[in-house]
Amino acid sequence: MSRRWLGVLFAVAGCGGGVEPGVPPAARAPAPPQGWCSAVDAVLAGPETRGLACLSVPNFLITGFFGPRANPERSDFVNACFAGNGDAATRLRMNVRPVGDLRFRHSSRQRLARGGGLDLGFLGPWAPSVRVHAEDDRELTIDVSLEDAEMRVLSSVAEILGQELAGAPEESSTHQSLEACVSQICDSKTPLVYTAKVLAAVPVITLSATAASGRELAVSQAGTGFHVDQKKSSKWTLTLRAKEKLNVAALLESAAPALSSAGTCGQVRAARARRRVLTGLREIGLRTLSGRALDEVPTLAAPLRAAAAGADGAFGDNEKSTLAQSIEAIEGAARQLALPKPNNSLCANRNLAGTVLGSSEPDNTFRSVLVDVLTPIHERLTELANDHALPCADPLWYRDLDRDGYGDKKVSLRAGKQPPGHVSNALDCYDENPEAHPGQARYYEQHRGDGSFDYDCDGRGAKKDDLVAGGCRSSTILGIPTKCWADAGWQGASPGCGEQGRWLAECEISTLSCEPAKELRNVQTCR
Repeated sequence: MSRRWLGVLFAVAGCGGGVEPGVPPAARAPAPPQGWCSAVDAVLAGPETRGLACLSVPNFLITGFFGPRANPERSDFVNACFAGNGDAATRLRMNVRPVGDLRFRHSSRQRLARGGGLDLGFLGPWAPSVRVHAEDDRELTIDVSLEDAEMRVLSSVAEILGQELAGAPEESSTHQSLEACVSQICDSKTPLVYTAKVLAAVPVITLSATAASGRELAVSQAGTGFHVDQKKSSKWTLTLRAKEKLNVAALLESAAPALSSAGTCGQVRAARARRRVLTGLREIGLRTLSGRALDEVPTLAAPLRAAAAGADGAFGDNEKSTLAQSIEAIEGAARQLALPKPNNSLCANRNLAGTVLGSSEPDNTFRSVLVDVLTPIHERLTELANDHALPCADPLWYRDLDRDGYGDKKVSLRAGKQPPGHVSNALDCYDENPEAHPGQARYYEQHRGDGSFDYDCDGRGAKKDDLVAGGCRSSTILGIPTKCWADAGWQGASPGCGEQGRWLAECEISTLSCEPAKELRNVQTCR
């Protein structure tokens, strides 16, 4: 603690009467008749220590409480700002440091009430009520000193609240609690204060009667939290010592100015502005999809565009650009949906929505809202483009029922990506037989399934063999065959596809002529 601060604390000693040696004379002040709190307030009214005041609140007050000046312990940062999550509020630590050799005295005189009652509450809410028996002497001198003093300090509250707010996920309960708490502090119509420092010490209260009276002092009740110090008490003097350290003065700092200076109030206002814009974006997106009052969308979008472009820190530069594109895409979609038939401008709006959806924004609430709003709008624009075969329509895909790699031109659909069971061509002539497709080189005895033998999809069934044999031929000597042969082919005429016929392949000598070696019955194959 600095010498100047110690000097101020020492100065409190001059508020009532006696001052221990070593206290600077300049720090002394006359004792106001009102008592302890007036004395403390009078001494600590300088610019550097303004705000440190005698406690007018219950003694449980510690650093980290805030509220109106008349009731600064109304709330505390851990419960109000962190929803009671002590782990999340670990950075709000109270630092304790000794004040040093604090020699503080305050002196006043007080008359006993009827029956010996003496209320020392004028010293502060920490002081006890006692019952004193003093026989005929009805006025006592009351001296107060503080021992083992320490300062309990809560540092950088405004900065820590702002940093924790910035680091908490937007949808988390911690972020919501912090935002609500900071909003309450920054926007309260009643100025709020918080206890940044507390002076704690062991108060020692000495009650003295004049020895001339010859009457002995006795305490029948010392009050909660105090005991009679027998070592320092005598016949005409009683010393009451606190059983533990008590808070006797507090530095109440104005909360809103501190948070404003740290930028924490600005953070919350920016977060609320951000939420308003994103909520408005959802609203115009839903209005556009529902087709309700589409002509009002541009009017509703104008203030969103202005707020998104503002310089209040609600959005970063990249986010501003993305928001502007999103609003433009929604407005364009509303215009297209209002038309009897969409035109080619729809493609520009669809592409803009697709650009936003394909951007590399971080995966946060902002990104989530854009996806939720623009995905169905992009899908709706795609449907319109597909229905009206606009230039940006999705490609056509054809069903490939037989999985031969060739699609049926009679069964198609549009999609951005290849659907299962579909191909990009429409070349199949019969999609229920994987053997029937362009380029088929094999020949088949059975029709493909629909009565047709057009397996190669050329539009006709082509026979494998259409040759007709010319019969047996021979070489003879003196009219006797010595050699027989035949041109292979069908005898008579070639049968139709899938039909049987006689096939002549060779001849043999029989008696004095050439005859077929054997009669084969073949099936005409086609493709």
